[in-house]
Amino acid sequence: MTNSVTSAFQEPAPITENPLQIVSAGVEASEDAPFVPSDYRFLPGDYVYLQFQISGYGAITNENNDVRKISLSYEIVPQDDKDVPLTTAISGAIKEDLGAEDKNWMPKRRASFLLPSFVAAGNYHVRFTVKDLVKKTSSTRDIPFRVGGTVVIPSSGLMVQDFQFLRKEDDADVLEIPAYSPGDAVYARFMMTGFRLAAGNEYHLSYSLTVTRPDGKPYLNQQSAAELSNKSFYPVSFVPGNISVTTSRTSAKGKYVLQLTVRDIMGAQSYQLKKTFTIE
Repeated sequence: MTNSVTSAFQEPAPITENPLQIVSAGVEASEDAPFVPSDYRFLPGDYVYLQFQISGYGAITNENNDVRKISLSYEIVPQDDKDVPLTTAISGAIKEDLGAEDKNWMPKRRASFLLPSFVAAGNYHVRFTVKDLVKKTSSTRDIPFRVGGTVVIPSSGLMVQDFQFLRKEDDADVLEIPAYSPGDAVYARFMMTGFRLAAGNEYHLSYSLTVTRPDGKPYLNQQSAAELSNKSFYPVSFVPGNISVTTSRTSAKGKYVLQLTVRDIMGAQSYQLKKTFTIE
């Protein structure tokens, strides 16, 4: 029975003379939503949804019943502007038996992936690759998308970027003039860039904090303010940090000097930054 069925199929023949193509492909903000406009910006940690169809595939035809068999495989890889993958590849296979009524049918597939938490703002793309195992052909297409959020300035060594004083720990508004009252908590956030990565994209950072009074005497000395280490599939380009300084109602008024020292354990490098705030 098996031999008779096999012999009924002829050599691979295309359903159409058109070449294999990835069509109706795009990026969505939610499943089955319209494709996002070119100026849309996803944020780190967002899900990105995808949809695409395939045309121009080939098929093996059964002479006895006009059934056409198709065999396709696909791979989807989200990448940055240097073609570094953001996540593991999404892959799948499409094997279908088509009847005469399916002459113009095109396979449709959906997929999604999660953006890394520490991905910098910029231009990215999704690379779709489809292989036709019948016609022995393949097709590739790139669909661009944008990510907003943290803007990272490329640096050759360890740096602290975007240091911001805040009124509250989770405040969205940055203090242009960092002035506080006695008894206030002084909050600040920043990001560390230019650190080295070990195997598995592992980073290991620490930072210390010192604050001096208006008279130059020590006010705070935190030699182990924080230690951060992790591994990730995608090589992170920045790691966020935050600090807080508690003042008292008897704290002297005037200008305080805050010195932040960041250490890159993997890269054996350090970076110092001085900022000032006032208690009025």
